[in-house]
Amino acid sequence: MAGTLMGKAAFPLSSTSAIKRHSWAAALTFVSVLVGVAAISFAISPRLYETSIRLLVGQKEVGLTSLGQALTDINNKAPSKAADPVATQAELVKSPQVLRSALKKFQKNSEIPVEKLPTIEQLQQAIRVEIIPATNLLQISYQNPYPKVSADLLNEIAKLVMVENTKLIRTEASSVRKFLEEQIAQQQIKLKQAEIAERRYRETYSLVASETQTQGLIESLTELENQERQLRAQLQEARNKDQSLQQVVGVNDSQGAYVAGRVGQDEQLKELQRQLTSVEVALTDARFRWTDEHPNVLALLHKRDELRSLYNQQLSQIVPANQAVSSSQVASNQLSQDLMSLYITSHIERQGLENKLNVVQSDIQRLRSRVAKIPSSQQALVSLTREREKADKALKALEDKLEEARIAEGQILSNIRIIGQAEIPTDPVSPRPLVIIVLSTVIAIIAAGAMVLIRELMASTLRDTSEVEAWLETPVIGVLPKFSPATSSLADLNNLLDTSDSVEPYRMLLKTLESAGKESARVIVISSVSGGEGKSSVALHLAAVAGILSRRTLIINADFQYPMYESLLNLPSSLGLTEVITENVPWQNAVQQTAIPNLSVLGSGKIPDRPSMIIETDAMAELLEEAAKHYDYVIVDSAPIKNSADAATLSQFSDGVLLVVKPNTTSRDAAMQAISNLQKSGSVVLGVVMNETVLPLEKAPPALASTVERKQLAAAEHSSSWSMVKETGKHTG
Repeated sequence: MAGTLMGKAAFPLSSTSAIKRHSWAAALTFVSVLVGVAAISFAISPRLYETSIRLLVGQKEVGLTSLGQALTDINNKAPSKAADPVATQAELVKSPQVLRSALKKFQKNSEIPVEKLPTIEQLQQAIRVEIIPATNLLQISYQNPYPKVSADLLNEIAKLVMVENTKLIRTEASSVRKFLEEQIAQQQIKLKQAEIAERRYRETYSLVASETQTQGLIESLTELENQERQLRAQLQEARNKDQSLQQVVGVNDSQGAYVAGRVGQDEQLKELQRQLTSVEVALTDARFRWTDEHPNVLALLHKRDELRSLYNQQLSQIVPANQAVSSSQVASNQLSQDLMSLYITSHIERQGLENKLNVVQSDIQRLRSRVAKIPSSQQALVSLTREREKADKALKALEDKLEEARIAEGQILSNIRIIGQAEIPTDPVSPRPLVIIVLSTVIAIIAAGAMVLIRELMASTLRDTSEVEAWLETPVIGVLPKFSPATSSLADLNNLLDTSDSVEPYRMLLKTLESAGKESARVIVISSVSGGEGKSSVALHLAAVAGILSRRTLIINADFQYPMYESLLNLPSSLGLTEVITENVPWQNAVQQTAIPNLSVLGSGKIPDRPSMIIETDAMAELLEEAAKHYDYVIVDSAPIKNSADAATLSQFSDGVLLVVKPNTTSRDAAMQAISNLQKSGSVVLGVVMNETVLPLEKAPPALASTVERKQLAAAEHSSSWSMVKETGKHTG
């Protein structure tokens, strides 16, 4: 149940509430620090005058063609790897050589005493050089207590920078010329080697005109592919014709057709075939007249066999020995012989087309193989050609640069130009009032915040929800308002239950417990860190709200130090928890019904000398277990955790502990210790309730009061409650 309610809170400070609580201290700290820091800053800041001058670096308006740009970009195009020109000039301005020369020249031309002039170290620190973004402009600024010194000295520095830049360009041009002369000789050798390699490759692979050769191969391949398509179409047509003639003539090949044609054209075979046919007709007629043993029949059979023998003998002279010809295949007439001739011609044409197609396909494969090899050979040639062209181009570029370097070496040029002169300043730049005020304000804000933080960390009580969750690392599941007037009687309690503004916070607390709790009965122990924090008020009002919401609720008063429910609810102080535990009185007999629907109370009963002997018993655990079977809620009002371990013990028999704290009253350290004690004992902490209401009866004698005093208090409450019951009875009667 507690698992869904526990959570890690943020740092225990709410800036808005903290500032409100310590607004006067924060305001006083802010004003004091602001005034003090501003006054000290104005007092210690020196009065300085600043002037500036701008230099254009890498200007294109030079004496010869592209010389300034070539020298400026030398780091990108030549192997000398010179530094960025603008950055180089920025460092040159602050170099000791330039500053020393400028200072000496300024001393000669100026009447200002030497003691008023800066040293080299001071000048280096005071000079500020900035590169204006997205430009080739350098802005040089200098501050000095004397306006004229700052302007004149800065102008001398700018002039010396131009002189040094001229020397640098001439030196750079000389070094570039020497370097280019060496590189040109090496590049000429590379160009010659590239030309030789390209020529040898062309000779090896016969690539005189590679593009023309490639184009010819592709055209030949295209022509052969067209021929292949045409031959395929013709071959398909020939096959269809051949198949049709084959079905008509009844032969499967051209040789069979030729034999059938030869047989049909032989005159002797034709005559023998006619005689054989006549004999067959006569034999059929004789068999019809006589039997097979008749002489005429036998003569005809003999004659038929002789004719067949002659026919086969004559046929064997025409037909090859390994081929048989049936009478149906013999072309015996002119039409059959023409069809046989047409079939033979078609068959020969088809074979010719097939042979031609095979030749064309072979040529296509050969050409495709040659075309496939072209890219690799061409790639190597292109690479060699590119190397030769690259070497030639690099050689020409080096020769052009060499010519420019020779010209620049003999010229006095500078790629720096001064844009205006440094003017004598009239207004000081230090101290700066706006900067001092802003910095003082920031420091004052930080100091005020630190003051609020220190006062917050020094606070000893819990004041709001964020602090409770942060320090105790336990969620706040309810914030209960302060009732006015205080609930001190049953009538006041009934009035309270009729007010929605008072009921809704407890209703929300109840819903929170239900959403995180069990489906069956709930046993909740309500306790506080120390006395006077309103735990009994929370228990009573929570139980009353549960009752009016149709939850059967039982309050068990287990706080023997502050027994109060009998007096508040006009109940007779007779049997209670003490009698149930020590005298074995049935707990149902000790439970008393209240005027609030569904709300019952088990009072404390007689105050024992040793309350822990009642809490630390098996009978107490059995009582809570039995009560949970008859009620929806069993709310146990336990003694404060600071004074007693009753809450930790009772939590072992319940669903958990609900801890009540009071804003600006509950000690932070005591609350942290209480949570720690509960967790060490294995108790389940359901959450924390922020409570503003404390009943008058809760402000009873302190926890260290003697047993006699507690008994006297109980007796007084007993007589008071009986009088209230009688008075109530009169009214109700």
